[in-house]
Amino acid sequence: FDGYRIVHISDIHSRSFSGRQQSLQKAVDKINSLTPDMIAVTGDLMTMAPGELDAIEDQVKGLKAADGVFSVLGNHDYGIYAHEEDNPEHMTKDSLKSRLIAKERLLGWELLLNENRIICRDSDSMAVIGVENTSASTHFPSKGNLRKASEGTEGAFRILLSHDPTHWDMEVIGQDYPLTLSGHTHAMQFSLFGWSPSRYIFKQYRGHYEKDGQHLYVNTGLGETIIPIRIGTPPEITLIILKSK
Repeated sequence: FDGYRIVHISDIHSRSFSGRQQSLQKAVDKINSLTPDMIAVTGDLMTMAPGELDAIEDQVKGLKAADGVFSVLGNHDYGIYAHEEDNPEHMTKDSLKSRLIAKERLLGWELLLNENRIICRDSDSMAVIGVENTSASTHFPSKGNLRKASEGTEGAFRILLSHDPTHWDMEVIGQDYPLTLSGHTHAMQFSLFGWSPSRYIFKQYRGHYEKDGQHLYVNTGLGETIIPIRIGTPPEITLIILKSK
């Protein structure tokens, strides 16, 4: 896996690209131009309801990687913010979540719900582990089960996909997870000369963090939520290249 190329994206928030699919297509073209071996999508594909995905389905279907697209659920993907106008069928939160899961799988993505996939190269193997949303904050759903998600991956190089970066300090640090990929924070879609108010809410809110040989990368997302604007925090596509020691 020396030279293995991972493109990490997060927080597409389908609703934020309604009417500007061309912008999303540019992002998809950029991602594909990086010739990824794997694409990791760390949650929040939707904002309010899974129907938002219909408007951008053609674009996200175009994501291509040699070993596929791997994804996990973020807090928005549980439908907990849906208003009546977003949910005209009055579906339950569980039904909204189930519909999103079905839509992601129809895209051909490997949606990991507290489970893993093993990628092999010759005699070597690497585990991609995905947990459902897990957060230190009671404001967000915590459905993750890291132990269950990691079953059978002992001894392999592990890449953990976990939407909320607070999970890293909660449970991941000190365990055998060399690389964790997260999103969620958007760096509050605001930065001024490198300063963001996110630092007062999240210990890890943007970019690369390392502790005792374990690495966390927090992607600031492609889309927007609440306020459809970004100041000093542009949409992010992250390329990570693995290197042997």
